[in-house]
Amino acid sequence: MAISDQNLDVTDLEIDLSPTRLPDNFWMQEYLRQSQQRLEAITEMSDRGETIDRGSHDWMLNQVDFIVESLGSDAGELNESLRSNLLQLILAIANLNQQLRGKIRAPSEQS
Repeated sequence: MAISDQNLDVTDLEIDLSPTRLPDNFWMQEYLRQSQQRLEAITEMSDRGETIDRGSHDWMLNQVDFIVESLGSDAGELNESLRSNLLQLILAIANLNQQLRGKIRAPSEQS
């Protein structure tokens, strides 16, 4: 059963990165909080055996792009704690993506 993004209680936080500086620590902390909530909701759906919709997959890929850009930017400075939290988030997304890929592969291997 596919679940659409509208059923999630978490909304996306859209942050516009200017080319000259990253959002200040408050915005980045809020981004992390909301992203972790969204990722937890997607993980719970997966754990219940529900199909993760394309919008959720796209959201995960967009977060990876944002995090890589944030960590690689020389224009803004993130404190060590925020950098660590961003790395943890990207690892959590990668782990969930791997789990989802494993669930897709598992049924076809059983036949």
